[in-house]
Amino acid sequence: LKPTCPVPPPVYGGNNVLDCCLRTSEKPIPRRIVQDYRMQLVQDGCDIPATVFITAKGKHLCAPLQAPWVVRLREKLDASSAKKVGAGP
Repeated sequence: LKPTCPVPPPVYGGNNVLDCCLRTSEKPIPRRIVQDYRMQLVQDGCDIPATVFITAKGKHLCAPLQAPWVVRLREKLDASSAKKVGAGP
C-alpha cells in the first residue's frame, strides 16, 4: 500500500522557504502508518489548504482539509495525543 501525493520540494518565496502541498489525494491513509499531522492554510502562504499527515517513516502526505475521512483521522490523532499527554506519572 503506497499512498499518493507526497509533498513536493519546498517552494521558495522571498527569504522564506514554504513546504506546501501543491495537490491532495482523496485516497484514505491508514491510521496505523500516521504519527502526526499539521494544517496547511492559504493564509500561511500556500496555494491550497490541506492536511499534511506525517507517517512513521517521516513522509508527508497531503489530504483534502474537509474530506470526511481526513476529519476522522485528525480526530483519532488528537484523541491519541490527548491520552499520551494525560498519561503522566
